[in-house]
Amino acid sequence: MNAWQAIRLVAARDFWERVASRAFQLSTGLTVLLIVGFILVPTFIDTDSVEEWTIGVVGEAPRDLAETVDLGAGDAATVDATSYATRADAEAGLENGEVDLFIDAAGTIVVDDDTDAQLTTLVAAVLASMEISQQADELGIDAGSLTGLFSGGLEVESVSGEADSSDGDRAFAFFATIILFMSIITYGSWILIGVIEEKTNRVVEVVLGTVRPHQLLTGKVLGIGILGVAQVILIGVVAIIVLSLQDALEIPDAAGKVLIWAFVWYLLGFAFYAVAYAAAGSLVSRQEEAQNAAFPLTLMLMAAYFVASFSITGENPVLRIASLLPMFAPMTMPLRIAGGDALAWEVAVSLALMVLTTYGLVRLAGRVYAGGLLQSGSRLKWREAFRASES
Repeated sequence: MNAWQAIRLVAARDFWERVASRAFQLSTGLTVLLIVGFILVPTFIDTDSVEEWTIGVVGEAPRDLAETVDLGAGDAATVDATSYATRADAEAGLENGEVDLFIDAAGTIVVDDDTDAQLTTLVAAVLASMEISQQADELGIDAGSLTGLFSGGLEVESVSGEADSSDGDRAFAFFATIILFMSIITYGSWILIGVIEEKTNRVVEVVLGTVRPHQLLTGKVLGIGILGVAQVILIGVVAIIVLSLQDALEIPDAAGKVLIWAFVWYLLGFAFYAVAYAAAGSLVSRQEEAQNAAFPLTLMLMAAYFVASFSITGENPVLRIASLLPMFAPMTMPLRIAGGDALAWEVAVSLALMVLTTYGLVRLAGRVYAGGLLQSGSRLKWREAFRASES
């Protein structure tokens, strides 16, 4: 049996063992239900809140003032008006919250720090329109001519589209980072626990009679890695279908590019950490020690995740440095690529460092894995396991 056949057999064994386990089935089903519930539940909850604005007027309120402002506010608010005899009364009403703003006898709009900017703009526009209409009537200009006079061909062009798109792409990449983080934690733990179980029940001694340690390591990472990718794809497809049915799916313009890069870094990041988890599992012989064995790797993952979390709003020096470091790059470089901040040479350098480091880790972890698998008793140190593989 050649090396590839041995790796394929180990990968198939780990894959189907996990698929057949009730833990995997329940976790997958529960995750799918949570995703569906997270999308559907808000549609059954009426979270729309309508503002209630009150306009104060010193003296007699202009005719149809509240109705016109309410029409301009649309569904966002309802508008009412109240009159005051004096400016002092209106100021008192504004201070105690009876009105959101008031119009004094001279036509001045008086606001405070709590006044909604949209309301102020609407009231100013309505008052200006009323003033123009009044002057037009005095000059004998009919309503049709007045409408034609102010219906010019002005165009407004938005220059914020690129920034908004970048923000959407960055958010999409951060979502992929969350998936990567959860997958590495979940499947890395599976690999670590699986290695410990095989050491505990002596299955590994039988397996090593047929395959070499590095083949066992590669096959285990490959089998559980394929299972992880399959589960992520399943959850993603379900989420996309439910969002599409709800007409709530808004895919960023660069989603395809972001998705491809996120998948590349997912594979590299999973390979990097999964190999390390397998090597860590070979150093201990009891399930109780699994958490301690995984703690340094979990700490590293948490650091990478927090750097990505704090950098979602934009580029910063910490993110730029972290995106070049192999232990952080899988979670940080996709954010920079999505935001358009990563230069081509930075992506190339980060990829090269990631591949080379992963290869070196495979060689190192393979030696540690081989030296630690057949050792029992107290927890081994990395150096002890490495030396044991030479004997």
